[in-house]
Amino acid sequence: MMGRLKSDQGQLFYEFRLGDAVPEDHLVRKIDTALDLSWLRSELAPHYSSMGRPSIDPELMIRMLVVGYVFAIRSERLICREVQVNLAYRWFCKLGIEDAIPDHSAFSRARNERFREGDVFRRVFERVVEACIAAGLVGGEGFAVDASLIAADANKQRSIAGQDWRRDRDPKRSSRAVKEYLATLDDTAWGATSDVVPKFVSPSDPAAQWTGAHKGPAFFAYSDNYH
Repeated sequence: MMGRLKSDQGQLFYEFRLGDAVPEDHLVRKIDTALDLSWLRSELAPHYSSMGRPSIDPELMIRMLVVGYVFAIRSERLICREVQVNLAYRWFCKLGIEDAIPDHSAFSRARNERFREGDVFRRVFERVVEACIAAGLVGGEGFAVDASLIAADANKQRSIAGQDWRRDRDPKRSSRAVKEYLATLDDTAWGATSDVVPKFVSPSDPAAQWTGAHKGPAFFAYSDNYH
């Protein structure tokens, strides 16, 4: 006969293992097997005070960032929400079913301040490459480069002529976030590889290049190189 879901009374005790809810072929299991963050706390120790309340575990923050990058979750607020509701993400981040998720504002500060000071992202990248070399996945004898155009969020109507742009003047009127972004750009990003003065420059995103490579209307874009 037809069954019916019994939901009239909640169960008092549950026996639940989070790992049992994550499929064996889920991508987070493969990443967890290869990811070693045992060195992370000692690397970041100089950037934490010896007094005050305990901070959010830095390994948790890095694992949440890995979830965001791998599964294309761009917003820090959305990363926190997805880890809150997704059992596989919780398991990967070593959180229990009742453990609280870091607030997105604390998460953002850690990524933009403490992790940047500790150069952690570069160290994680280098260790991943070392692990790939040790596993025979990367030989190091050669590499390939491919480039893709990514449209920039820059308004053509608010651009200025290339000859009128002065890098040392215009950023002074920018917000703190824009100033920090401009400070990270090397000379290549500013077009030092070419002597050609760009036709247009976007003051809000001067690293974006004016291009018509798609044989259509020109637009601001980045050339993203994959190695």
